[in-house]
Amino acid sequence: MKAKVNIIIPAIEANSELKDCLKKLNNISYSNFFVTIILDSYKNKIIKNYKYKLNIVVTGKKNMSFKRNLAVKTYKSKYIAFIDSDAYPSKNWLTIAENYLKKKKGDIVGGPSIPFPKKNFFQKITYFSKRSYFVTGYQSFRKYKSSARLCDWLESCNIIMDRRFYIKFKGMKESIYTGEDKEFIERIRKKKPNLKVYFSPKLFVYHNERDYFGFLLQRMSFGMDFINLINPSIGFKGFQPLLPLAITLFYLTSFIYFFNHTELNDKIIYLFGLFFIICSIVLLEIIKHVRPIKMAIPTLFTILLANIFFALGGFSSIFGLRRNLLQTLYRKSRNNQKSY
Repeated sequence: MKAKVNIIIPAIEANSELKDCLKKLNNISYSNFFVTIILDSYKNKIIKNYKYKLNIVVTGKKNMSFKRNLAVKTYKSKYIAFIDSDAYPSKNWLTIAENYLKKKKGDIVGGPSIPFPKKNFFQKITYFSKRSYFVTGYQSFRKYKSSARLCDWLESCNIIMDRRFYIKFKGMKESIYTGEDKEFIERIRKKKPNLKVYFSPKLFVYHNERDYFGFLLQRMSFGMDFINLINPSIGFKGFQPLLPLAITLFYLTSFIYFFNHTELNDKIIYLFGLFFIICSIVLLEIIKHVRPIKMAIPTLFTILLANIFFALGGFSSIFGLRRNLLQTLYRKSRNNQKSY
């Protein structure tokens, strides 16, 4: 008999996307699972006409870490699986995950989050942008069905593990609002250096893309948390979150210097020349995955904007604004879905 799995979904309210997620869970091949949703409020009632048991917990305005931890502690199961309310898994998601865990492929397993089959123009642009190294860095492999590998951490929109393992390491840190998945796994690795986090393209989930402005606000909120995103233990690539701040600062200081020390023509040549070099580097990287190719230019400018917003978030954090703005910005980035 298959081991029991608790699929845990934190959300703000029972909106249409959450209901669609619950409906799609009817289609997965695994038989022995139940679902726990944890909501701020429960105004829009859910008709429980699913083939699985559904638990509904209302907590008030709490963050995702609190909600996940509560669901794990409240309901017993062999395994736990985290997914977002604006996502749904592939048919064999749990079947493959259970097999990986039993064979000890990883202590924690998961896979990529890929966009819904039907996307509008702006959702396509934001997805192509997130596939770029210049937005998601060395972790861009998690945005498409890349090759299987052991990795440093996985996003909490798609991870599965043993419930006792999660409890043993005291769950996710409830005092932080972003990067809780990264902090959780890094904390485990300090106590368990041989920790295995396994990424497989077979464990993919479909994840709805934010609207355009929501995507930029998300990048800004991530920028506010840039210090926690730095990971010196993996070498130079672990400092990638500093790149948007460094480039923005370099460009600004160069502009100020040339504005005060050069003729107008020299200023224009230098600044546009530097801009052209940056654009060319980004364009060469994204043309490998942007299709149709005509989407490359809007993707390029979205990547530039995403880095500017990330840098704005970073500078806001440096100047002490993080505490007041981070939670608000992250929630507003999801306003089109009203979910995390």
